[in-house]
Amino acid sequence: MSLIVPVAVHDVLEDAADAIARNGYCKHYLYAVTQAETGLPLDRCAVDVIGAINLAIHGTPRHVGGNPLTAAAEAALLARITAPSIAAWCDYKGNGKTQAIQLLRDTAAELRSEAAA
Repeated sequence: MSLIVPVAVHDVLEDAADAIARNGYCKHYLYAVTQAETGLPLDRCAVDVIGAINLAIHGTPRHVGGNPLTAAAEAALLARITAPSIAAWCDYKGNGKTQAIQLLRDTAAELRSEAAA
């Protein structure tokens, strides 16, 4: 019998914020391709918000399709931004590492508060 431990979306978002804080932030793609091309492992490359979510859930910033936890984390962020997509938000001028970490941590805190209510 296997033990299944549920993972809350707020935990994923916190882990994604930690990934950006640790690895750095990039724009225009899930991870810094130039870093990967030098041989840096993908799990250590700078990431955008979606890449950070994938890294937190799957251990890689690449898309791993069909995961409901990934979809739930992205939906939680989409509900809190005015950009048409998370990718667009990441690319907006002025949205850098600090803003990405803040978005992830603030959303995690809001979800944690909603769950406790």
